[in-house]
Amino acid sequence: MGRPKQFDPDEAAQEAMEAFWERGYAATSVNDLLDEMGLNKGSLYGTFGDKKQLFLAALEKYSDQRTCAAADILEQKIPARKVLEALLDCIARDCTGENAHRGCLAAKAAMELAPHDKDVAAWLKKYHRRNVQMVARVIERGQKEGDVSRKLDATAAARFFLNNFAGMRLLGTTNPSISELKEVAELVLKVLD
Repeated sequence: MGRPKQFDPDEAAQEAMEAFWERGYAATSVNDLLDEMGLNKGSLYGTFGDKKQLFLAALEKYSDQRTCAAADILEQKIPARKVLEALLDCIARDCTGENAHRGCLAAKAAMELAPHDKDVAAWLKKYHRRNVQMVARVIERGQKEGDVSRKLDATAAARFFLNNFAGMRLLGTTNPSISELKEVAELVLKVLD
């Protein structure tokens, strides 16, 4: 009978997520991860498998946190257009905060790994599809409420919003002012007219 694990795998995945988010996949060595998580190789490999499996667990942690934060905004019982404004405002504030320089972990994974890693590419596709569906539901609600143009295809508009969210997070790495990001957000919202 093996000894019980002396660490919290969820907390370890959080620490790995932070390390990957800060440095990227290739620039984060297994030794960096062991130091960040306070683990030995046996615990890392026994719990997560290899570095890539740990990265996928970190991406899931990132997805859970981002989806939960977005859902808190998207499920508000206010007019749909105001919901989308609130989401853009939240992203603008995130892109000027102390961690704005990190950008988006999912975008980093897309650029660094997705072109040659089918598992990361599949994760990104699932992540993007879920986010598109969440935003599209709000756009559809806005169309029913009359504050979003009914001429829009809700799914295409949701993809447009998500592409702009990613662009705002990229802009956040350049230390923009909140007014610069709010100007972008105002233009994004015009698509709803």
